[in-house]
Amino acid sequence: MRQLTQKLKDGTMQILDVAVPSLKKGHILAKNYYSLISAGTEGSTVKAARKGYIGKAKERPQQVKQVMDTLMEKGLVQTYRAVMKKLDAHSPLGYSCVGQVIDVADDVREFKAGDFAACGGLTASHAEVVCVPTNLCVKLDPSTDMKQAAYNTLGAIAMQGVRQADLRLGEYCAVNGLGLLGQITCLLLKASGVNVIGIDINESMVEIAA
Repeated sequence: MRQLTQKLKDGTMQILDVAVPSLKKGHILAKNYYSLISAGTEGSTVKAARKGYIGKAKERPQQVKQVMDTLMEKGLVQTYRAVMKKLDAHSPLGYSCVGQVIDVADDVREFKAGDFAACGGLTASHAEVVCVPTNLCVKLDPSTDMKQAAYNTLGAIAMQGVRQADLRLGEYCAVNGLGLLGQITCLLLKASGVNVIGIDINESMVEIAA
């Protein structure tokens, strides 16, 4: 099958022919219909990968700490080899998609082959076939607009943010950043009766959210 990947070393993006993922316990296999490209999240991932080694280090301080810990534990040579192996690897992109179930694990009861499912998480990638845990999948009615359903993960992220904020009817909330995720957040807040203050350096994005 084909899958969109990025090489962490230099940010090169490639469509590779890879094996269909193995079906795991608690997972479904789904043939992808649509996968969502998130300009914010995936855009920043691509930009970070295209930076030099110093730029990469600034973007990922936690991983730098892990490298230093490995250096102290295993020495320079082994650490260097491990880091270069990681940088040379091809990393899958994507985390929100929709498709049709082609197989389910033996312990899965809520899905069957032929069902339509919206999928999220690290394995809901830009690939022809994805293997996703059932707790990150939602069964869809066949009449569902599949393109819209591909937005499922962003909607879930926005909804979780609104729930965690625990806002009440008539209260005010500022949303800083009106990209796709910010726009969805504004819509959910308005639907909940919250007065929204949208903030973005791009005036056109503010107009869309108004």
